[in-house]
Amino acid sequence: MANNNLKLTIQFFKEEPVAAARKLDIMGSASAAALLQKVPISVASKVIYAMLPRASANIITKSSTDFNSELFELLEMADIAAILRYINVEARRSLIELLPKSRQALCKLLISYPENTVGTLIETNVLVIDSQMTVEEAMLRVRKQTYFEDHQVLIVNRKRQLVSKISIFDLLRAPASDLISALTCSSVSTVNGLSDVSTVIVMDIWQKTDSIAVVNRKQEFIGILRHYDLRAAIARHKETTSNKRSLTGEVVSTYSDVLRSISELFIDTKPLKH
Repeated sequence: MANNNLKLTIQFFKEEPVAAARKLDIMGSASAAALLQKVPISVASKVIYAMLPRASANIITKSSTDFNSELFELLEMADIAAILRYINVEARRSLIELLPKSRQALCKLLISYPENTVGTLIETNVLVIDSQMTVEEAMLRVRKQTYFEDHQVLIVNRKRQLVSKISIFDLLRAPASDLISALTCSSVSTVNGLSDVSTVIVMDIWQKTDSIAVVNRKQEFIGILRHYDLRAAIARHKETTSNKRSLTGEVVSTYSDVLRSISELFIDTKPLKH
């Protein structure tokens, strides 16, 4: 019977991760963590993603290292940072160490920005060249890049401040010995990492581009913000905080009974004292 209930629970998690997230939040973090570690990690990750970050944090602190390590492989870095923000410094440090070393610095950067700000959503895997490079040096860096956001290359000065951008096609046509600073380049629109997402989403700039450069208080370049990621973050926030029911009352009631039965398998019981 327990096995059948678990199968039904997994099906529920797959089909209705948002509704499942709400039910697990009510169940309590200890029981929820125990249950989530019994289902496939691909299923558990979708439910945790659907939770509010604070609720996800409570579950992660009660989950095994192996579970959290596998979970982090499936979640976006921005989502991981949003969760870790609600975990105490010592525990957070240990969890960050589960990430690849190449991604730990980014995670710490994202955590440093307040919730609902642009800085929590940036992508740092962006091609950037120095204004004092020669075209030949810049092209060497271009060839090493495996992924391009678009055909524009961002240009920074020695202080890592954005000065302009240039098309890869223009780089290809330029003399190899020319300095990047001597080329005709386009201006770059930026947004501060501390800007609220609700303000940035309505900016007119999105009518012309799918991404925008993000800078810190010193105007140093820290990454880019994709319109897609911005929309997704806002939609997720609305979805997880909405009281709208995604299932009929009858179906929710049925699944609730199953979850209650399953959760009892993972709750330690002690004999009553007489």
